[in-house]
Amino acid sequence: MIQRLFTIQLPFTLTVAMLVSFSLSAVPRYDPSITYQVALPGDENTPPASIREHSIAWHPLLKCYYLIADVVSLENPHHPNTYETALHLWRSPDLSSWTYLGVAVPVGKEGRFDAHGASSPAGMVFRSGKLYVAYSGRKTERFTERGIGLAWSGDDPDILPWASTTRAISDPPGEDDDPGLLSIPGDDRLHCYHRTTGGAAGYRIVHTFSTTPEDPDSWRKATDVTQRPDGVRAQEMTGVAWLNGRIHLFVIEQGDGVHGIQIAHLVSDKAEGPFTQFDPARRYVENQPKNLAYGGHFTPVVRDDRMVATFWTMFQEGKRYGLQGHPIVVKPNE
Repeated sequence: MIQRLFTIQLPFTLTVAMLVSFSLSAVPRYDPSITYQVALPGDENTPPASIREHSIAWHPLLKCYYLIADVVSLENPHHPNTYETALHLWRSPDLSSWTYLGVAVPVGKEGRFDAHGASSPAGMVFRSGKLYVAYSGRKTERFTERGIGLAWSGDDPDILPWASTTRAISDPPGEDDDPGLLSIPGDDRLHCYHRTTGGAAGYRIVHTFSTTPEDPDSWRKATDVTQRPDGVRAQEMTGVAWLNGRIHLFVIEQGDGVHGIQIAHLVSDKAEGPFTQFDPARRYVENQPKNLAYGGHFTPVVRDDRMVATFWTMFQEGKRYGLQGHPIVVKPNE
């Protein structure tokens, strides 16, 4: 059943600013005069909360977009960290009018790898008639034990909750977070990129894949695909896309050699990497919106092999987070 939406006093706001041009070699200017909103229903089942990490996928059969995000209650003692949280789902025909559908990936039952939360989706994909999303499963109440889970819809993604693996699909030593899925034309593998922290190499991005992804034992052992530059202490996945025949990773970097928190744009011709700077002269995305939260968790929205929008996690009022997006308008001669 579709629930009626209304804007509450401090809504989870999806502000969308129209872009006047786009090129993968440059971040375009945008016009903030156009604003769209998406909200959770204001009832006892959805108390005031933040929308944080998110992913958006186009469903080519149903001709609509789906947005999945972790939602953190403002009353959660871990806020803004995503513990004891679930993944919520919205649907839109055009990225401007959103319908809230409910919880797609709930907190797992006691004893499961996600018994203390499902969070941090950095890339959802359409594959074989279904939507697939990877997420970080919180195993314990502590901040140190996390593994990557996989959830998927049926033929109708509106039917909730989705199915999910009973065990982690990737679980290297350390904290495993921010997984992004990628499906490549002509490749029967489903690829997953995520952050891990274990070992002497510390924070970095790794890659795993499977041809039968719903079987958690079918996923290959994760291997490193990025190297941190000097001065970068940590890397976190925030987006992945297949564009112009190449894999594009968007990676949050922070450290003594980085001014604040920046988003690196990396690229590779091969799923296994290695990944290098898209622009040899400039590592980081420029012209990021103001009020970014945690470097502005970044989601590229791809439809028909073209990037049609970008979305960011933003500070709103007080400690509340929301989303801001930039629909891309390409000039006729581009």
